[in-house]
Amino acid sequence: MKKILVPTDFSDCARYASDTAMQIAKRAGAELHFYHHIFVPVDWVVVDFGHGSSLPDISEEEKGVLEQLKNLESEAFSQGIKCVTHMDYDTSSESITRYAAAQDISLIVMGSHGAKGIKEFFIGSNAQNVVKHANIPVLIIKNKPVIRDSPTVLFASDFHTEALNAFRLVAKYAKKIGSKIHLVYLNTPAEFKRSWVIRDRMDQFIDIASDSLAKAEIVDCLFLEEGLQNYCEENEIELLAMATHHRKGLPRMFMGSITEQVVNHMEIPVVSIPIT
Repeated sequence: MKKILVPTDFSDCARYASDTAMQIAKRAGAELHFYHHIFVPVDWVVVDFGHGSSLPDISEEEKGVLEQLKNLESEAFSQGIKCVTHMDYDTSSESITRYAAAQDISLIVMGSHGAKGIKEFFIGSNAQNVVKHANIPVLIIKNKPVIRDSPTVLFASDFHTEALNAFRLVAKYAKKIGSKIHLVYLNTPAEFKRSWVIRDRMDQFIDIASDSLAKAEIVDCLFLEEGLQNYCEENEIELLAMATHHRKGLPRMFMGSITEQVVNHMEIPVVSIPIT
């Protein structure tokens, strides 16, 4: 992991994401990129910036954003973390993932309110949009994480072979920091599978998890999100990992829409790992 992107709107949940990203960067020796998207008139992108006085409100907002980005940069430098800041004028819905691709980012860490009616830029729907379009792992933080050095990790999946590479990343991470992994298939009436079919699929994942494996379970529930929430609470899960695919017509756990919904409703950190 060489570069970590942290989109921020300077809200509380974005602050939690920044703190988490700094912890990861220190451990991995990675470079941090703090990114803020500023909403401006379309012609602002092409006008001469020397004429900013014609748009005093935007100019004032710019100054405030640059100051806050500078503060984050100083904090990162004080912890020995290499840091880059960027203020973007791109108003498209894929501006974050476009920046990530251009800068060869390895991981996106961002905050999400996960609720409607909040005016800040990085609301739940925006986090969902990044998960939907990103071709790299995305870690979503909603609250101040209470995560030990070796957090308990849940990998929820359909356990088709397409998810093996994504799970290898999870297993590698877990082994490096000494975490235990839970494997779970949530068996709902809408997507019911016979237990022996799922167990057969799980075998490859169990082998990859090796000594890091805590449990491999099939859990019956009415609804996927409800089942995930209950399982995480009962087993004190601190990080939820899910493999996702952006193409349609694949099993439910590989459909982007499922992971996006989970991102918007779970309170613990969620990492989405794209299947490539």
